[in-house]
Amino acid sequence: MFTKFLIVAVAVYFVAAEEVGIIHQESEFNQDGSYKYNFESEDGTKVSEVGSVKNVNNVDVHVAEGSYSYHGDDGKDVVVQYVADENGYRPQGDNIPASILKHLEVLATAKPPKEN
Repeated sequence: MFTKFLIVAVAVYFVAAEEVGIIHQESEFNQDGSYKYNFESEDGTKVSEVGSVKNVNNVDVHVAEGSYSYHGDDGKDVVVQYVADENGYRPQGDNIPASILKHLEVLATAKPPKEN
């Protein structure tokens, strides 16, 4: 689910922004649900992700690990590395506000809602 969101978010970014060419792009999607992709654009944006399906308590869970980086408006590079799995989305990066990291930590430890 998160992977689809990330792909859509990146696509929307590129549609909404001025047209930016892709310098390099690779992708591989396998029958077992594993995949990897990466690209670099002319404006310096870089995206890389690998993912797979793993079984947790007899439930198939999509897991992903990756990173993205871009040049911020202040001229500094923004770099985020992340893991998304059965424990939630866990980003790491110097540019992520502490308040967001705290909220993600709380969400990761929250109990799921009870099913009726």
